[in-house]
Amino acid sequence: MKFWKKVKTSLKNIIYGSTVADMVRTYKKMAFDINAALMIVTIGDLIGVIVIPPIYKYNLLVHWFPYIDVWKRELLREKEFLEKLG
Repeated sequence: MKFWKKVKTSLKNIIYGSTVADMVRTYKKMAFDINAALMIVTIGDLIGVIVIPPIYKYNLLVHWFPYIDVWKRELLREKEFLEKLG
């Protein structure tokens, strides 16, 4: 019984990996890039990029506050050569 369960799980993972895994990874990367661009526009003055006046940023800061630390860490993380290509 366990053998067939392992075979079923393996086949499911193979089919998932060969059909939609790349699309899911691309979607997640695009979503992160769009999110990072919005963060730069709204609170980019933390890194020296001022795009919109401060009065509008205060309205958006409530929504972005939980993501500020993650955004800073990802922005300042050292990239590998292959990461820069893709």
